[in-house]
Amino acid sequence: MSQKVLPTKINLVQYKNQVKLVRNIKRLLENKREVLLLYLRNYAAEYERLYIEVNETLKVVYESYLQAVSSEGIQNIQTIADSQSPSLSVSGSTKVIFGVKIPIIQLNEASIPPKPFSEVETSPYLSESYDRMKEALMKVMELVELESTIRALVAELKKTQRLINSIDTSILPFYNKSIKYIKQVLDDRAREDFIRLKVIRKILQRKKTYAGI
Repeated sequence: MSQKVLPTKINLVQYKNQVKLVRNIKRLLENKREVLLLYLRNYAAEYERLYIEVNETLKVVYESYLQAVSSEGIQNIQTIADSQSPSLSVSGSTKVIFGVKIPIIQLNEASIPPKPFSEVETSPYLSESYDRMKEALMKVMELVELESTIRALVAELKKTQRLINSIDTSILPFYNKSIKYIKQVLDDRAREDFIRLKVIRKILQRKKTYAGI
């Protein structure tokens, strides 16, 4: 400790001020952690709700699709599928939540191919399957955005917790030990100075006494 810290009164004052500053920073980080946890709980609840909706919608899609295959035949369904564009248009941007960049993902509905068949000439199950799949696609994009949001918040939460841990395990202990060390050295010096003054006074008193004889 003596090699790292110069035991002076100036350093003692500076280190005490640093401790106050670090504790304020820790308090702000703890507040940030609580807010992040609140956001995470809300987004997790929304994700769970939407996840269930997507599963239920996809279940209906698969059931309608299987019934359509039974009615139309797999070859006819495959011909319709092959005639459609294999890609969709998706745009992305970001927003900031409590200092955290959150992705925004949007599916361009216009890029979803219109129904490539007549509802009169084909099975109603095929039309229902299309409508449900379109609905599911929009919800899946919301689900992807929510998952990305949760990942970003979790990453920021871990970063914040690491900073708090670093303050508790490294920064504050260093300053507290340094302050204790400086106080101990200064107290020892004060005692030495006090004893030295007492000795000097005694010597001076003896000189006065001898001078008066």
